[in-house]
Amino acid sequence: MRDDLKISEIEEQCNGQWVVVEITKRDRYRNPLRGRLLFNGSDQRKIYQNGRLYREAHPGAQLYSFYAGDPIPQGIGVMFAKE
Repeated sequence: MRDDLKISEIEEQCNGQWVVVEITKRDRYRNPLRGRLLFNGSDQRKIYQNGRLYREAHPGAQLYSFYAGDPIPQGIGVMFAKE
């Protein structure tokens, strides 16, 4: 597992990639501020599958999945999860 980083640092490191982060700190509005980078890469399905497997193995983990880039390429879907 990698170091605890600001979400903005993860976005810079992983620009143009799909990312799954385990949240370690939120702001008062519950937005993710910091986390541990778990998975990143260009294959959205593989990254999300790894995130699902991680959540099964760590049921209490708070995960944040996103595309680290702007804008999201046309034809790419975005997944939202309700806590």
